[in-house]
Amino acid sequence: MKKFFGKVKAWFVAHKPTKRRLIQLYAALLTNANLKGFFTGKIYTGDTKKMCVPGLNCYSCPGAVGACPLGALQDSLAQSGKSAPAYILGILLMFGLLLGRLICGFLCPFGLIQELLYKIRTPKLRKNRFTRVLSYFKYVLLVIVIAVPLIYAGIPSFCKYVCPAGTLEGAVSLLANIQNSDFYGMLGYLFTWKFCLAVVIVVASVFIYRFFCRFICPLGAIYSLFNKISLLGVKLDKDKCIDCGLCVQGCKMDVKHVGDHECIQCGECISVCPVQAITWKGSQIFLKNTTPIDQPVVESGEKIALLELAKSNASVAVASADPEEVSGNVTESAQNANIEAESEFTATDGQEAAVGVEAQEEAVKPATEGAKKGGRLQAVKAAFKRPRFVVEFVAWVVAIAVLISALICYNLPERKSAAMLDLTVTTYKSAASEGEKDYSTVSDDNRRVKVLYFWRTDLEESVAAMEELNELATLYKQLDFADVVAIHSIYKDDRDVQAFIDEHGWNEYNVIFAQDDRETNAYGLVGGDISVPKPITAIISADGGVTLQKDRVLSMDEVINGVTTAMSAKVFKEGDTCPLFVLDRYNAEEGAKVSLLESRGKVTVLNYWYTDCDPCKAELPEFEKVYEDYDGAIDMFVIHSYSAVPSTGVQYFLDTAKDKNGRAWNSYKLTFAQDTQELNTYAMLGGKYAYPMTVIVNAEGKITFVNQGPCSEEVLKQEVEKALG
Repeated sequence: MKKFFGKVKAWFVAHKPTKRRLIQLYAALLTNANLKGFFTGKIYTGDTKKMCVPGLNCYSCPGAVGACPLGALQDSLAQSGKSAPAYILGILLMFGLLLGRLICGFLCPFGLIQELLYKIRTPKLRKNRFTRVLSYFKYVLLVIVIAVPLIYAGIPSFCKYVCPAGTLEGAVSLLANIQNSDFYGMLGYLFTWKFCLAVVIVVASVFIYRFFCRFICPLGAIYSLFNKISLLGVKLDKDKCIDCGLCVQGCKMDVKHVGDHECIQCGECISVCPVQAITWKGSQIFLKNTTPIDQPVVESGEKIALLELAKSNASVAVASADPEEVSGNVTESAQNANIEAESEFTATDGQEAAVGVEAQEEAVKPATEGAKKGGRLQAVKAAFKRPRFVVEFVAWVVAIAVLISALICYNLPERKSAAMLDLTVTTYKSAASEGEKDYSTVSDDNRRVKVLYFWRTDLEESVAAMEELNELATLYKQLDFADVVAIHSIYKDDRDVQAFIDEHGWNEYNVIFAQDDRETNAYGLVGGDISVPKPITAIISADGGVTLQKDRVLSMDEVINGVTTAMSAKVFKEGDTCPLFVLDRYNAEEGAKVSLLESRGKVTVLNYWYTDCDPCKAELPEFEKVYEDYDGAIDMFVIHSYSAVPSTGVQYFLDTAKDKNGRAWNSYKLTFAQDTQELNTYAMLGGKYAYPMTVIVNAEGKITFVNQGPCSEEVLKQEVEKALG
């Protein structure tokens, strides 16, 4: 058993990761700290996603907490028009000046993936003149990456057609999650092309060291421009260099000399150099503590035999080692020599000699173990006395603390809104209430949205809005979505509020009338000042969160969208009543709207799409045909994604582009509309990230059909007929 654990220990010692590998793993984990994304199948879209990470790491990776600089560059070039994208160019300039291609060697997650693939034991293709010439292809690709978005606005060519990181980290990671099974309906020839290309790059990386980095990566091409002037990296002391060529010969990249544009600054050549001419520039945090060695004097043009020089360096290194460590080694060697000599002299009788040796070994063993432990303790104490060791130790402690903090922050459950409204008011007698009764905004038996409307009997504006408020109250009572509560001011002036309600016939309304008081001060809780009477409208979610507050009477459309926004946490499925919403309309006069309320009583088809979605555009001609066949008997709304709006706008696309049959999009009879981030009706109806999506709502407002992915003409007609009943 002891031998087994000894072998295990020896294996781990032999295979322990290098310092560079630990940094690579650290960087990959830090830039993908949203680990819960791999389980939920959702992409992180928080504030840090606006910032760029140094290495190639796909924005669509479920774990990614930052943006890819290459993707951000293409997007900014496409969006910037005639102006330079200052932010992303500044970020790339900062990364380049500080680190250069050190980012490739230490911080790029996709570079780590390639190195791990190369560790698979197979025959390897060595670098040669052909690979050297081929390494310039990435610079050609860089020109294309920059030029295409400028010429063809909105096309991120590299991300869309080439990037294997996007395919493996983004697409494959999302598709592998069972919760994203709806995505398979979106897959087409473009995914097939990118997946095949990614497989080729993965296989090539097994046989060729960093295949993608050497021949394809435009981001590496950008950073290589800064290699000679970057603050951190490797440097060559030409005065010490003897032109032995071991550094270039041992390098797996296509370098001509240390630190050139193909060098990824990995630092592996430092240990190869026999004269220590290669060192780190700018920082020595990750460099082992070594004592500088004086080199033999070399006359101009004279070369010294490498073997002799290596032996000379080895002797000097031993002589310059830590005196305590050398003393300890000498003492231990002397003890071993004495034991051997003593055993030899006492071996007059075989059995007695063996017993004597064993006894002496047992006597020496505790002392030896104690000496080893003491030596280790002294070594640790000595290490902490060296400044560079302390700096490196502190750096690792800080780095680990940052990583742990990031993992905790990104993977904690999302917290609810801090703005909560928990209040109880007394109701008046009306059709919606039985008289004096407590009404709570967060009661467990009332899990509906609350529309709070603050009014006064002597404020004409608030009185005039009551009729429209009742229309909303009646509607939401039927849908069982929301309560509409009219809360009277603390001040009742000279009139009796109940008598005022009865006099105007409001006691037949479906509005819940209630009375504020000084103790509750509901008006003040929503931002009102009792000395300044005004009609305030507030919308409260089922759990008491304030989702909307305006110091005026809201229009019916605003209330409808406000109530729907307050229900955004709920996902509506087949059989549920579809939420109401009002959206801006395309192909119409300015200010035109699409309202699901106005479509009640008719079967309504909702189709979600975006301009770059090929399956979306491919099915719309069939939707147009179905809509024409029913000749106005149904409504059909084609709703564009809020997150994929092109820089030129959807209306520009409809005015200039044509469908697969050559027909202009603006000639369609379909009603085109625009979803919003606040409403996100796509997500409320079950959408994740898969497009297109089709939802059918019957005349009673019930959802009868939800389909993720393309929907054929036959299926669409069949489901419309079911909804028509």
